[in-house]
Amino acid sequence: MRRALFDAARVVLARDGVKGLTVRAVAAQAGVAPMGVYNHFDGKDGLLESVVADGFERLRDEIRGVDTADPRVRLREAGRRYRAFALDNPTLYRLMFSGSCDVDMVGAEALVALTDLIRFGQATGVIRDEDPLSLTMQVWSCVHGAVSLELDSTAPDHELLDNEANYEALLGLIERGVRP
Repeated sequence: MRRALFDAARVVLARDGVKGLTVRAVAAQAGVAPMGVYNHFDGKDGLLESVVADGFERLRDEIRGVDTADPRVRLREAGRRYRAFALDNPTLYRLMFSGSCDVDMVGAEALVALTDLIRFGQATGVIRDEDPLSLTMQVWSCVHGAVSLELDSTAPDHELLDNEANYEALLGLIERGVRP
């Protein structure tokens, strides 16, 4: 039943947003009594934390799943996968970075995956040799900022932008910016 509730929560979140994710809505989607959510997740907050933790695990796996020996291609593809994850899961993505759930360790694992990519590039000499965590935060700030602006349509004249081309240009800027 736990898995059915979890899957139902993901469906309700994607369909109805955070405000629509209620114990009753999840229980109805799963075809169980509302008490099941409390029994298996300690209520709505526990269920949300589980969904957010899973989101970070999936994002981490996307970043780690890039399979190429070229660190430049790996970093660029990780950036593409980051954007694709956000665009495919906009409500979940916003929730993951809203600070409303206590999943710091799981979220940190997603950044560790990016740090590993930075270290790999440093080991092969294509990324400059400075603090990898600092470079990770710089890269993440760029991709996260661009994706968040795209999702929220808050960039000036956003409707005039070719978001994909703009993002690809940003990835090129990052690639040039981390070179030795």
